[in-house]
Amino acid sequence: MSIQEQHRDNRRRTLRGPVMILGTVMTFVYLGLGILLLVKKDFFADIPIEFRNIFAVLLIVYGLYRGWRVYWDYYRS
Repeated sequence: MSIQEQHRDNRRRTLRGPVMILGTVMTFVYLGLGILLLVKKDFFADIPIEFRNIFAVLLIVYGLYRGWRVYWDYYRS
């Protein structure tokens, strides 16, 4: 293994922890905001309910996708 490959490997391991934590937190933020928009009807009451529900479903789907990616990249091994 060359010095460049060792340095690249070391950098990946160093950044792995904070990126994993940020990805996990953002997954819960997306899921939480999506569920909040679906459950609380007076949250963002100025936005029409159809658009708010579409946005909430998109947030939940994206949160599930982010959660799957975080699991696949960091927790699987």
